[in-house]
Amino acid sequence: MASKMKLEFDGFDEVLNKLYTLEADVPKVVEKALIKTHEIVTNKAKAAIMPHKQTGDTEKSLLTEPKTHVFNTYGMVYVGFDISNGGLPSIFLMFGTPKIKKDQKLWDAFWGKQTKDEVSKAQEEIFWEEIRRLERWKIY
Repeated sequence: MASKMKLEFDGFDEVLNKLYTLEADVPKVVEKALIKTHEIVTNKAKAAIMPHKQTGDTEKSLLTEPKTHVFNTYGMVYVGFDISNGGLPSIFLMFGTPKIKKDQKLWDAFWGKQTKDEVSKAQEEIFWEEIRRLERWKIY
């Protein structure tokens, strides 16, 4: 099940304003953060889907290449499984059914607190790295 991930961390507006003040290429920074987001979630999903390798179709449907959509400060990246190409079972695995217990590790790979915290931290760090880089070269 493909899900959208976006930029979310405390102080985002403050960091964004700082980047604009430094005349940063904000869409480029947004895209870099989204690609890192995809990497984190996809690596967790790869590990979590491994026990479910009856045919391998669901694992193969995992979106391994980040496809970002960036519109200035707004951006998103798709993560998860391609439902139309073998990923339908991922829904049943993540959410469970009356007869199948949900796979908590797979669910956590996308929506767990640890994943959200890791993604948020990585995104924030990418933005601050750019601020530090630009401040080193700024002439006052």
